[in-house]
Amino acid sequence: MKNQNWIQGGKHCEFPWFRRAFSVSSPTKAKLEICGLGFFKLYVNGKPVGTEEMVPALTNYSSLAGHHTTYPVWEERTRFRTFYLVYDLLPYLQEGENVLGVQLGNGWYHQTRRTAEGDFAFGFPKLHFELTLEEEDGTERFLESDPQTLWTESHIVENNLFYGETQDFRKYREDWSMPGADLNGWHPSLPCDAPKTELEEQDCPFDRVVRRIVPKLLFEQGDFRLYDCGENISGWVDVRCPALEGTEITVLHSENLGEDGRSLDFRSAGGEEQIQMDRYFCGSREITSRPVFCWHGFRYFSVSGPGIPQSVSVVHTDIPAASDFSCSDPVLTWLYRAYVRTQLNNIHGCIPSDCPHRERLGYTGDGQITAPAAMMTLEPVKTKEMYRKWMRDILDSQGVKTGHVPHTAPFMGGGGGPGGWGGAVFVVPMAYYHAYGDLSLPRDCYPAILRWLEYMEAHSENHLVVREEKDGWCLGDWCPPPSMEHPELPSAFVNTYYYIKGLRCAMEAAELLGREALPELKQRMLGAEKALIQAYFDPQTESFCNGVNGADAFALDLGLGTPQTRKNLVDKYEERGCLDTGIFGTYILIKTLFREGAGGLAYRLLTSRKGLSFANMMESGATTLWETWSGEGSHDHPMFGAVVELLFTEILGIRQKENSAGYESYTIDPVDVPELEWAKGFITTCRGTIEVDWSRDSQGKLQILSR
Repeated sequence: MKNQNWIQGGKHCEFPWFRRAFSVSSPTKAKLEICGLGFFKLYVNGKPVGTEEMVPALTNYSSLAGHHTTYPVWEERTRFRTFYLVYDLLPYLQEGENVLGVQLGNGWYHQTRRTAEGDFAFGFPKLHFELTLEEEDGTERFLESDPQTLWTESHIVENNLFYGETQDFRKYREDWSMPGADLNGWHPSLPCDAPKTELEEQDCPFDRVVRRIVPKLLFEQGDFRLYDCGENISGWVDVRCPALEGTEITVLHSENLGEDGRSLDFRSAGGEEQIQMDRYFCGSREITSRPVFCWHGFRYFSVSGPGIPQSVSVVHTDIPAASDFSCSDPVLTWLYRAYVRTQLNNIHGCIPSDCPHRERLGYTGDGQITAPAAMMTLEPVKTKEMYRKWMRDILDSQGVKTGHVPHTAPFMGGGGGPGGWGGAVFVVPMAYYHAYGDLSLPRDCYPAILRWLEYMEAHSENHLVVREEKDGWCLGDWCPPPSMEHPELPSAFVNTYYYIKGLRCAMEAAELLGREALPELKQRMLGAEKALIQAYFDPQTESFCNGVNGADAFALDLGLGTPQTRKNLVDKYEERGCLDTGIFGTYILIKTLFREGAGGLAYRLLTSRKGLSFANMMESGATTLWETWSGEGSHDHPMFGAVVELLFTEILGIRQKENSAGYESYTIDPVDVPELEWAKGFITTCRGTIEVDWSRDSQGKLQILSR
């Protein structure tokens, strides 16, 4: 597909319809290549083509040079890509006149209302298509987007990804994409500049309606009704709008109810200043509608006016769960289910996001820490395609000059740190290899990993990573409990931990790829390890950073410390009885305890009912994981769910053998946690299903069934 001959409606139109009429007699081929920015919906002769939603998937569209961003844009990105889609229109055509119809919306391309991260509007909606037709007699025709394509404003009068849509059915034309339509008010489309980008066919899964929910009516007063979906979702409400011309229907969405139980509490999803709202103005005919170019993150919603909810559509990238886990402890069973729901709610456009409402960004920190859990619990073929797409976004977002990996990919601003966030450049491809046995992603990413390591070295002093960029963030861990709002765990400690892990992964990748590892990588690793010990290890106590926020677990995970360091770690958390860690520390702590033979303690921390905990989320009625232990912020953040990987590797004991990948060789060896009576579950790997079911016999010994 050539990146030329783009068209738009009026120069500032955000919601155009386009139609292109053409005739065929006996067609044998009708191939359409199309890209509509930000999102498009395709119709032929009045019928929708395909079931995709919010296409094309978000990428790094074009340069942000000159744009204002809240967090500094230090340098140009590496590459700019935009997806197009390919359709076979032959099944939709009829003899004689046909009409190709396209509706455009803002999507990410022209998102101007939420500017907390900065200005990320790339231009007004625009369209490019190429249609190749072939008749039975061999005659071939080529049609493309040009002024012969007509446009008019659609019935969508406002659309924003974060705030919702307004639709006016008094302006709706039922025949807009049909042959023989009334063309009054239609105009030749306007040529416009092509985006400065590479066009590629989208090769990753699409967003779709994956299931529907019948909501429960909670409260009704006059024309106000309040509903509960029963779970936190991403999607929309399908509303029947009656034939009451000009009457307004308003749908509001939230994750929580107000204290009175009869109103919505918007605080967790963006607050009063960012309410997810859809409005419909009824026309002269009854119609069922929903937002076309956005989704919402919510559990509860209200309807004001005469609209009647028909159902609630759950919408995300079409990746199903392909696993299950349950056990005798309800907290762990809840944790698995809440994580999977949270993760799926946060995959749109093949991007693992932080939350499906307030920010919706592909934060590299959140994405890297949960990648192994997602690869273990979700359907392997589509999940593999999703992470391959997102890794291309990360590589595209890497700084040209420095090798810096930003905090979001595709790059849309956002704060973080050079290690826990930038480390996605090595964590994700290596997790990909271990999950699928496929070296293609480590091979593609290897040069980028080396460039990121150069960045980390350049931002080190005495072998410790101590800074990112001027006026930027340099976080270590993130979201520890509120009593540790300003954690004592130094950011340089965490960032150097990730630097060392990255150096080790680079050497592992080089060996796997048959390349000679750069000799300086080992030298830098040894230097960073020594520096970490010198700066943060207390020889008197034999702890790192006084043991705060899981510091000793970070060190032990690197193979540093002493037997006393391990004892200090265990003693601290036995006494504490609950977690005090952020998104990285929680996973590293639990994993380290399991691997250090303290599986019972790891279990007790995961299931603790003391203080702030997963049990607290469950007992508060949560169906998805919270952004913070206290419940402040989003109630649909997957990052703390990284520990779900360990339910399968430790509680069920499904572990790949050393030097194995893609489950070519594995063992079943559950950790014996005395408090657990039974556990069962399965994962679906690239080589098939692995199922484990164990329980205790009359002597208390584990009896394991697996297949």
